Amino acid sequence: MEKIVHEKNFEQWSVFPEVYHGNRPIPPEIIVKIIVSWLKRSPDVVIDIGCGTGLSTIIWKNIAAKIIGIEPNDDMRAIAEKYAGSGCITFMRGVSNETNLPADYADIITVSQAFHWMDIDSTLFEFYRILKTDGIVAIYDFMLPPVINWEIEKAFFQLRKKYSEIVYSQETPPVHNDKSTYNDRIKAFGKFRYSREVECHNVQRMTPQKVTEFLVSISNASFAVEIDAAYQKDVDAFCDFVKARCRDEVEIIIPYKVVIAVK
Repeated sequence: MEKIVHEKNFEQWSVFPEVYHGNRPIPPEIIVKIIVSWLKRSPDVVIDIGCGTGLSTIIWKNIAAKIIGIEPNDDMRAIAEKYAGSGCITFMRGVSNETNLPADYADIITVSQAFHWMDIDSTLFEFYRILKTDGIVAIYDFMLPPVINWEIEKAFFQLRKKYSEIVYSQETPPVHNDKSTYNDRIKAFGKFRYSREVECHNVQRMTPQKVTEFLVSISNASFAVEIDAAYQKDVDAFCDFVKARCRDEVEIIIPYKVVIAVK
């Protein structure tokens, strides 16, 4: 199998692993319930691939006997080990299409907020290889932005559009897959017996400071500021705008899209 890895895709996350960990949401319990309902038993082994700082790994604690988070970025993985590594949870270096795990090993494979950075075809071959028969793959992302306030959402999209154009105009930009094609790609792969797309959501209360930090962390702002510190003025202006319209703790809705498949 050809090894296809675009190193820019995971090297970029060394910029702000602590900020990422402190501001990204922990996936909701409903996603675990959806996955386990398909498996129809308690999982022995769960593999969380592209696990980042472990936010999507710790949700399996007290559910699976063994949980392995796989992350190629050393800085992100160090944060995962610092905050989440204990007992049945371990972390290891690896990439999605070369995990170095045994065949027929995992009951469940999850990918949270990361499949768009992976080479899909070779990754699906690897997932199929390491999954047990009847094992489940679940690929999920929160949808941007969270539902909060239309003025804030509009400002977020404007900011993200500007920063994305900056990041992806670089000489060696990261490679980004189209998230809307995941289920079609799994079906075209032809080996999984059934797959479908599910939508769910989570509701969280956040302080104005937390709201601004979360939105900035998903706007490509940190990557753009790393390219040119002058872009920080746009970040500051956006933060002031959000805080002016979000003076007290607020309830936000975070929609999720889950693509799930059975071997």
